[in-house]
Amino acid sequence: MKCVKSVGCVPEIGLGTFGIGGDFWRRDESNDFEWVRALRRGFELGLRLVDTSELYGDGHAEELIKIAASGVEEVLVVSKIHPASLEPEEVFKRLSRSAERLGRRPWIAMLHWVPAGYTICDVVKVLEAAVARGLADHYGLSNVTHSQLASALTCAKKLQPAAVENRYSLRYRRDELDVLPLAQREGLLYLGYSALERGALALDPLLGSIGRRYEKSAVQIALNWYTKIPNVVPVVKASNARHIEEIAQSIGWEMKEEDWKLIDKQFYIYRLQY
Repeated sequence: MKCVKSVGCVPEIGLGTFGIGGDFWRRDESNDFEWVRALRRGFELGLRLVDTSELYGDGHAEELIKIAASGVEEVLVVSKIHPASLEPEEVFKRLSRSAERLGRRPWIAMLHWVPAGYTICDVVKVLEAAVARGLADHYGLSNVTHSQLASALTCAKKLQPAAVENRYSLRYRRDELDVLPLAQREGLLYLGYSALERGALALDPLLGSIGRRYEKSAVQIALNWYTKIPNVVPVVKASNARHIEEIAQSIGWEMKEEDWKLIDKQFYIYRLQY
């Protein structure tokens, strides 16, 4: 488990559901059994933090989470909405519908990004109100810059954001320059999506060579590398049960410090190029 001031202790890896149940606003029920099986296996193995959205499969991903989580306690669901406006009633309605599909209220509610014509403080205001209404336990911010996060922390009136969710991987380390340090100083959970760069890290020769020393895959080495960073939880797509089992074996052991530093040095260029 990874303990963070804003939310307490959470699983070290989160399960992602983009592409599960369909694409953006497009429902696909053709592979429901495998998707539910994968999610359920993840929950059984202790990976009980799952990231989803009303956009994924036009809400079908949330419905599949409900099925997979049936009878499972303490599944932490981060769910995002994409309202056309920040009128409170529209936001409240969308979060209520997410809760219906999930069979539980979201643990953390977010917007995918700041809608055009609004500010980050507008987002904070409406999400604070949503939490006050009991529509989520916490709220977070997704796809935000350092200046937006700094502003959000200032304009929050009653509740600070609990989490930030941005793109973050060994090959995309831009947030290490400012967003991640700020989140760490404020004690916020940092969720990093695209943690495996859509499978590209599975083919990386350095990660593969280090993995052979531990009898681990390149995927497991990459995910284990993230676990040493305070507040960071990588989000990985739960595509099938076999992949879930590979992901679960990324934690529960420690990489040698010299190997962690070697990976850090090799991928440091991806911090500087943005």
